[in-house]
Amino acid sequence: MQIPNVRFSFALLVPALLALSISEAAAQKQSTSAARAECFRQANEAAAAVNIASTGATAERNARGVSAYRDCARRMGIRP
Repeated sequence: MQIPNVRFSFALLVPALLALSISEAAAQKQSTSAARAECFRQANEAAAAVNIASTGATAERNARGVSAYRDCARRMGIRP
């Protein structure tokens, strides 16, 4: 008589765990998006700090922006 109760409990537990994992994935995606936004903000600040009047300013801005984004992504634990 115990086996039907166990099956019933298991049948209720599985959908609850599935719903929990889906909500956790959604929360993780939002935090990843926020981390990426912060890294883009930092990259834009680093690129804006380059003196525009200097020779090769575009290449320097690009290099600093990419470097700042990758450093931030590494610190935040996300893929660049």
